[in-house]
Amino acid sequence: MCNHTNNPAEIKEIFEILKALKPSQKKYLEDILISMGIIVPEEKESDTDHVLACPDCSGNSISKFGKNRLGKQRYKCKECRRIFVIPKKSLISCTRKTIRQWLLYMECMAKGMSIRKSAAVVGIHKNTSFHWRHKILNALRGELKNDVSGIVEIDEAFIAESFKGNHSRNPHFHKGRPSRGRGLRWAEKSSAARVRVLCCLDRTENIFSQVIGRERPGIQQLMSILEGKIQSGSTICTNNNIAYKTVAREFDLKLYKLAYSNEAIDEIYHNKKAKEFGRKLKEFITDFNGVATKYLNNYITWLKWDCLGKVNGSGYEVLDMFLTMIFCNACLRVRDLKLVC
Repeated sequence: MCNHTNNPAEIKEIFEILKALKPSQKKYLEDILISMGIIVPEEKESDTDHVLACPDCSGNSISKFGKNRLGKQRYKCKECRRIFVIPKKSLISCTRKTIRQWLLYMECMAKGMSIRKSAAVVGIHKNTSFHWRHKILNALRGELKNDVSGIVEIDEAFIAESFKGNHSRNPHFHKGRPSRGRGLRWAEKSSAARVRVLCCLDRTENIFSQVIGRERPGIQQLMSILEGKIQSGSTICTNNNIAYKTVAREFDLKLYKLAYSNEAIDEIYHNKKAKEFGRKLKEFITDFNGVATKYLNNYITWLKWDCLGKVNGSGYEVLDMFLTMIFCNACLRVRDLKLVC
């Protein structure tokens, strides 16, 4: 991934991506190239004109104060003596790590490497590796296409509920069920608590999927989840849950209810792709030795990204991931990550 290429078609595709960027995005990309030493910045009369106020005291008496180790201009407030760098609205702006480290970490993600292996390759702490993974996935989650249309297949995948991780520092954590010991028999595993994942796919490979809880979804829950996700006039192929009849009527959808798992009506209306996505999700999270249920939606996003990349035949997954992350408006802090439940 992200290797140098001499293929004219691939180079042309990269230039088309860059030409489609907004002016603010091009400016940010220019700043990145300057920080990496790839291009030399033009001399400017003053860099303090766009500094409105000190982030601490809101004072306007500001002067330059050298540069940090990443080459970014530092400023000092003459009133409160605070030294700061002008923040950029990006997930990587305040991490004190280089762009090269972020790109290398994304290559590790593209290869499906574990948190510890990625940390060793990039040269960061394993906790930082964990936070980076979920910052990236959270950013992608808000940017990926999240609606379906046409013939839409709907199915539910069942995944064992997991509280993986250390909860000793969270006084508000309550599991709500007895612990499952290692070495359970198959019958005990099948009766263990499981969560449902709604899998919706259309025939153009668009995907909408998210965790919907332990219980079978009712009318109100399905309407809340699917509102704005399925285009009006579409056809849905789903299981025998009677709630979909009301959903189809309210959202102006044509409904095909499948009586059994592998049923296909007129050899067109089935939910085989939705079932296949559910199987892929189970295999995907198994490769990570299980995933905590509270982070499962992020891993669904990761699988969606992987599936869409294969469908579109893109060779620039790392570049696309990087540009998506720095230009999105998401800002997930470590403290926010700890509050996920």
